[in-house]
Amino acid sequence: MTAPRDRLAGRLQAVGASPTLQVMMEAKALRARGVDVIDFGPGEPDFNTPENIKKAGADAIAADFSHYTETSGIPELRQAIAEHYRGRYGADWGTDEIITGCGGKNVLFLIAMALFEPGDRVAIFAPYWVSFPEQVRLSGAEPVIIPTREADGFTPRARDLEPHAESLRAVILNSPSNPSGATIPPDEVGRLAEFSRATGILLISDETYDAFHYADGPYASFAAHEKSLHDRLLLVNSFSKTYAMTGWRIGYALGPKSIVGAMNKIQSHDATHTAAMAQVAAVEAMRGTQGTVLAMRDEYRRRRDELIPALNRIRGIRCLQPAGAFYAFPNVKGAMQALRCPSSVEFARRLMSEIAVATVPGEAFGVPGYLRLSYALSIERIRAGLDRLRGLLGEAGG
Repeated sequence: MTAPRDRLAGRLQAVGASPTLQVMMEAKALRARGVDVIDFGPGEPDFNTPENIKKAGADAIAADFSHYTETSGIPELRQAIAEHYRGRYGADWGTDEIITGCGGKNVLFLIAMALFEPGDRVAIFAPYWVSFPEQVRLSGAEPVIIPTREADGFTPRARDLEPHAESLRAVILNSPSNPSGATIPPDEVGRLAEFSRATGILLISDETYDAFHYADGPYASFAAHEKSLHDRLLLVNSFSKTYAMTGWRIGYALGPKSIVGAMNKIQSHDATHTAAMAQVAAVEAMRGTQGTVLAMRDEYRRRRDELIPALNRIRGIRCLQPAGAFYAFPNVKGAMQALRCPSSVEFARRLMSEIAVATVPGEAFGVPGYLRLSYALSIERIRAGLDRLRGLLGEAGG
């Protein structure tokens, strides 16, 4: 019997739609019905793109810079990226070892398509960003989920990779983390780099939130280990969060020429390249004043410093202070028990339906019993959301 011609590819059975985007759409639907939703769900800055960057993009459009560019990105942008990492970390990536794409998510997908195939196993620490395991599955490879521990600050540890070392093709890391805000400290970055050197396992580091790092001392980037990891390190970043450019869709990767070349080949048959005028705007973002980035970081820190203590004063909620990004990742198992919710999915639904507070349940990140709350919303909305949570659950110890 002939299979129906409208059948879907079997690979889709292994993946689901993005849970974070689903929450965004549910909140949007409620707002359309006139409900005042306090939305802790989106992973998007609530700031606008800085004026100097918008002007550079507008000037590019006015100058008719709206035609095809090189698939890997315009030379000026790749040069600006190379200079950034050379100046900050002493890394020595050349422009032929850099590719730009349609956001960090697209660049990570290009990596998965270029590197992974059936039979490969790829380590991912949980809690993880929702697209990591799904992209690995779409490539035909197997994600190997390595749990981190709340008591250890959700920090990825090289020692937890060692039992899997002989079977792994790669490990994907994310620091600061979406969803936990955990940041890998410098000594652990060193241990993970040594693990990669010793085993030959590829190390893919998603550093999209590197500008929003609140702990003492400089941010620990794997770029500092570029020289010793040159043939097995891929570093991914994006303009979306650092410069509030989510809609401009521009991310990038730095890595070995052979892998970047493979990504370039794939992109040439996919998006071709990201928007020409967005690339010009990204050059201005990287080379222009960084004052707005620092201002955003300081505002996120101020919100974090109010949100986390307040969450810990609500019955059934326990929350670590995140060291980076703009997410809180509270343990809500006590609150789930109080409301007789069997899962954090059900708990998040109750929050949405009963008090119009949107969150993302921990199941989306591989860790049930938790919620992700973005604090990329105004302090007034954060306070209003806390009031609603407190009204539903009560005060801790009350």
